[in-house]
Amino acid sequence: MPFPPGDMIAAFGRYLHFQRLEQILIERHPELAHLVDRPAAEQSYLEVKLSSEKSAMLMLTKFRHSFAWAVVDPVLHTRPSVWPLDTPVEVLVDALHAYASAYLTGSPVPSPWRWQESELSEITELADHLDGRGVHVQRVVGQNRYRADGPFHETRLAIADRSAGAYAEVAFPDAEVRVSLKPHLGWIFDTYDPKREVWSRVDIGWSLGHGTSPRPGGSLQDFPVSAVADLLSAGRKAWQMHEVWETPEVSQTRHASQEALFTLATPRSMPLDELFDGSTPQRPMRTSPRDIVESVLGQLATFGFGDVSEGDNNTPIHSDHFHIEWRNQAKDLSTPQVKMLNGVAAAASEDVLKRLIVITSGGISRPASAFADQAKAFIFHLDRRTGRLGAHNMRAQEVLLPRRTPGNGP
Repeated sequence: MPFPPGDMIAAFGRYLHFQRLEQILIERHPELAHLVDRPAAEQSYLEVKLSSEKSAMLMLTKFRHSFAWAVVDPVLHTRPSVWPLDTPVEVLVDALHAYASAYLTGSPVPSPWRWQESELSEITELADHLDGRGVHVQRVVGQNRYRADGPFHETRLAIADRSAGAYAEVAFPDAEVRVSLKPHLGWIFDTYDPKREVWSRVDIGWSLGHGTSPRPGGSLQDFPVSAVADLLSAGRKAWQMHEVWETPEVSQTRHASQEALFTLATPRSMPLDELFDGSTPQRPMRTSPRDIVESVLGQLATFGFGDVSEGDNNTPIHSDHFHIEWRNQAKDLSTPQVKMLNGVAAAASEDVLKRLIVITSGGISRPASAFADQAKAFIFHLDRRTGRLGAHNMRAQEVLLPRRTPGNGP
């Protein structure tokens, strides 16, 4: 007897898996047993028949090039709840039960399932607070990073980056908001201006009467969920925003002496004129040193570094809470280098322990990046052609503004 073809084996394995899902659903939620439609061999879904016309279904769905689990609500004008393939079967059947039982009882889908999450958390609690006050919560992302996006006839899979933390997207008549709970920085509160097509950051501490913070974010201990919900519900008039940095115009002509902005081998502070290496060959379409200083200063302020200001020749950007190092090297920053710079930052401290900010045009090793997070440092990559900052460690990644517009994916 010939060995069965691969597609037949795959279909049989899928059939057995859906039989197991059916069994676990009935074991965990026996009240639905009489409503479960036994999966046929060719089916890729588990169905709970709620009426002659309505069903809740757990489906194995393909989104272009990726497969995912989808729980389809009986109210068909809503997007499905989407889950990764490695989601525990108990979570999948509990999600199916939540949607089915909500329809049968005529009640809303309970939290956290209504937010496509399997466990209660601070971000689902925030969403519940806001929803209870009539604020429109568009999206909640926590442990489950999968979401269905796009128009209903062309739904696509969107996967949120872990560095975005847990977040909720909220719509107001005059503002679109993303409030995030980051692993290292705590609460980050951003608003989107559709006219200018830019994100702005709200100073949570200042808005809640705590004063401006020298660094972005606010801890859960200082700002409990209820306080953040109060601030959001109060609307735009209550939000104190950091000024938005605008991209500077790139000069067309550059002098060779304007090409390098960074200290080369020494961690000491240097006059601004000494930060430019005249031996560096001229390259077109690069921002001038003054442009770079202004753009870095503007971006740090936009991110929420509340005490940065324009410095002098010795220190282009001044801060009482951070020691800012400028680096230009071909090799990646190593762990010993980051440790040395972190020691320099500590030595520069007076009344307040200074943390390290590094602005570099080079890369960084993984161990050095991990140490920087441990040392509560921020390592930024500078694109000298545009003056824009990127992130070289998780703490720096967490302070960056969202990349996508609200409603266009995580």
